[in-house]
Parts: sequence; structure tokens; C-alpha cells
Amino acid sequence: MALFSDVMCCRPDSATAEEKESLLPKKKVDLFSLAKGQQNYESLDYDKYPNVPYMEKMHSLTTRSRILLNAFRWITVAAIGFSTGLVAFFIDYIVMHLNDLKYSTLKHAINVTYPAGHIILSLLVLLAFNLSFGCIAGLLTLIEPVAAGSGIPEIKCFLNGIKVPHVTRLFTLVAKAIGVLFSVAGGFFVGKEGPMIHSGAIIGAGLPQFRSMAFKWFDLRLPFFRSDRDIRDFVSSGAAAGVAAAFGAPIGGVLFSLEEGSSFWNQALTWRTLFCSMCATFSLNLFLSGVTQNNWYSLDQPGLVNFGVFRVRKSVL
Repeated sequence: MALFSDVMCCRPDSATAEEKESLLPKKKVDLFSLAKGQQNYESLDYDKYPNVPYMEKMHSLTTRSRILLNAFRWITVAAIGFSTGLVAFFIDYIVMHLNDLKYSTLKHAINVTYPAGHIILSLLVLLAFNLSFGCIAGLLTLIEPVAAGSGIPEIKCFLNGIKVPHVTRLFTLVAKAIGVLFSVAGGFFVGKEGPMIHSGAIIGAGLPQFRSMAFKWFDLRLPFFRSDRDIRDFVSSGAAAGVAAAFGAPIGGVLFSLEEGSSFWNQALTWRTLFCSMCATFSLNLFLSGVTQNNWYSLDQPGLVNFGVFRVRKSVL
């Protein structure tokens, strides 16, 4: 019985509160530092409040004004699609020329060092190119940290009501586009597909505002599309255009934005997003076919992911 009582006394359940507090690790949470780190994050207002001024403004719109506003909305999503396609073309075109420069220099170095038995020096040339490209891309992410990575999580946050600082700024687009082209040209394990989603979303957020926070002098002062709800819809279309430009799949871009990106959707947004994705695919296809192949009518390069041109050979009997 004495042994049994000693065992019972050593059970953790019989320990006092002071003993438990001394055994458990103490974790201090600095609430001031936590709030300070999150003070730059804001919530976006995606709901409509049917108050009196809002209802008076809606009733004051005539049928002609509604038609013109809807037509201007379609023109805006078309401009977003074309701009996203041009950004994708710029990235692909510069990557192609950087690769040509790197491999032509490497070929020349091999031809010079191989007869003397110093071919290892040519590999140092390749290493110097890759490190230089990587340093340029890394420097851009140090200047604008939100441009690092694919940007898909940040855009998902924006589409679901969380405004991440600098996520839709013009300089973020510049850092993202230049950084990804140097990263791809440097031979890193990255792709152009994820950053295109972020680039398209930035274009969708900035182009309908017709003003720039980076360039204060550019402000057309148009009273359209100023609510968070309108910006959210254009960002959804821009993200879908980025997917369409990357993979040459307009329907895939709509499905990505509908299923993976936004939690707020409507039927009219589906058709506008599809139209925006089609414009992005067409503009990228047009410029890739015309500039790289000097054939503006072929339209055989729908996206950045290229599996080659498939043609049917004529059999000779």
C-alpha cells in the first residue's frame, strides 16, 4: 500500500498548479509587435449597402447611361487582356534574346578553350551568366519584396477581401516582369506561368483606374470603377488573362479565377472574364507569330508553354 501511495503521489494529475506552471514552457506574445506588423493590411469592402444616396444615384441613371457604362466595362476588360498579352510577349521575347546571348557566348568559349584542353573555363562563363541574371532578379525582390514568388497567394488574398500592401502597384509589375525574365534566362527552377497571374491581376487593378500612384501627374479623373467591388471584378479578369496568356487556354483562365481565385462571382463576370482571356491569348499569339516568325497570319503560338508546331507531312507515293 505504501508503494501504491507513492506511485499515486507521483502522478501528474496530483501536481499543484504552481508545479504545473513551472513545468510548462512560458510563451510570451508581444501584442504590440503583432499589431504593428499587421497595421498595413486592410480589408476590402465588397458588399453593397442600399443606403439612400446609393439608391438615389442608381435611380438617376438612365437606360442610355447604363448601356454606355456596360460597354465601357467591356472595352476595359479587352484592354486588360491586350495589355496582359503584351507583358507576356515582352517576357518571352527578352528571355529568348538573353538565352541567345548566353549560349552564343558559351559556344564561342567552347570553341576557344576546347583545343587547348581547358573546356572547364567555358563552364565558368555559363556560371557567370547564370549568377549575373540571378543577382539582378534577387536585387529586384530586395527592392520590392512583394514581387518575390509567384504572387498567386497574394492575389487570392486580394480577391477574398484582404489588401496586401504594394500587391497591385506599378513598380511591383515592373519588378515582377523583369525579375522573372532574368530568373528564367538564368536557368533557375522557375517558370513564367505563375508570375503572369500576378502581372495580369496588377494590370486589372490599375488600368481601370486611369491614374497612377507612382506617377502623380497621370490622372484622367474619370468617375468610373472606383469601388472595391469593381476593382475585384477587374482583378479576377486580369488573373484569368494571365493564365490564358501563359498556357494559351482562355477557358482554363476563367476556371482558375472562378474555382481557385475569387470567392465572389456572378454570371456577367464569367462572360467578361472569358472575353478578357481571349484578348490576352490573341494578342500574345499575334505578336509571337509576327515578331518571332515574321508571319502575322500564322497564329500558331497561343501561349508561353510551347510544344512546337505540329504539321501534317504530305506522303509521296
